[in-house]
Amino acid sequence: MTIKKTDAGWRVDIQPGGRGQRRIRKTFATKAEAQRFKNVTLGKAAAGEDYGPRKRDKRRVLEFAQLWYEVQGVSLKDGKGRYGKMRHLCELMGNPILASVTPMDIVRFRQSRLDAGLTPSTTNHDLAHLRAMVNVAIRMGEYHGDNPFAAVKAIRLPETELAYLTPEQIDLLFNELQQSRNAHVYLIASLCLMTGCRWSEAQQLRAENVRHQRVTYVDTKNGRNRTVPISEDLFGRLQRHGKPLGRLFPQDAYQAFTEALNRSGIELPKGQRTHVLRHTFASHFIMNGGDLLTLQKILGHQTIQMTMRYAHLSPDHLADSLKFGPQSPRRHFVDTDEKWNTETGRKKR
Repeated sequence: MTIKKTDAGWRVDIQPGGRGQRRIRKTFATKAEAQRFKNVTLGKAAAGEDYGPRKRDKRRVLEFAQLWYEVQGVSLKDGKGRYGKMRHLCELMGNPILASVTPMDIVRFRQSRLDAGLTPSTTNHDLAHLRAMVNVAIRMGEYHGDNPFAAVKAIRLPETELAYLTPEQIDLLFNELQQSRNAHVYLIASLCLMTGCRWSEAQQLRAENVRHQRVTYVDTKNGRNRTVPISEDLFGRLQRHGKPLGRLFPQDAYQAFTEALNRSGIELPKGQRTHVLRHTFASHFIMNGGDLLTLQKILGHQTIQMTMRYAHLSPDHLADSLKFGPQSPRRHFVDTDEKWNTETGRKKR
């Protein structure tokens, strides 16, 4: 069992299992690396572990997508959809051997997606799915290499504007909703506005989840149920609207809401059509003095960071900047009662 200096570097030549057993030869750039390898290998042999070099993993990324679905995706609400997305991404990459994928390969793949017209947000989500796929394989001990997707940072995105409706716009919109032929759209929109729920949560609400002047949303985006109190008026209208059991709103009302919004003339940022009602609830809640922790529970956010997006609307937000910040220079203001020396900044005598 030796370490020798050769023209190529420091060569390790050992038989960890003893004479007649497997022989290992490997060359390193430095003697320290060679010594570490020798010590680790001999230690594994003494502990009865496999000390031989690991065989190269030749499995392709599609196989790891299948593994992800079997381990984690099968239990997720949108597992099949996400699995389909992963398979599509793996095929777009050419289904390479995972062990051969480098971070630069991923950067080039991301750029090709951007060049194809996808948004930075979409490409970030794509890589997050693939990164999670490999993380599951590593966590389950099915893959022993590094996760190449973890080395590529997400594209930094500007914070999106969270639009909300003013009281005048709320009246304008709900006047249009009252004129709709859809029998459900007005109440669905009222739930979103008055409880901060998502449109899908209100659309799928069941009569048995409206009890004691409270609404309980189940099967939510993050899988956690939450209960929100409602006004006596809204509670009565919900009770009179549907049957004692089953869905209150069996007919989809999204298109009816879109038509009413278009008639109102209210313009919103892209992607915030029905979500503006949730933002409106949250924004008015904070502007009227509500606290962020309570709002987090009402909206069902898993982390306070999501709720903090509304913090700037608080009446007290950064108010201390006026109290503790520097005062405006007096020389820049004209006082009609007193004259100031513009050179010294003091009042003339």
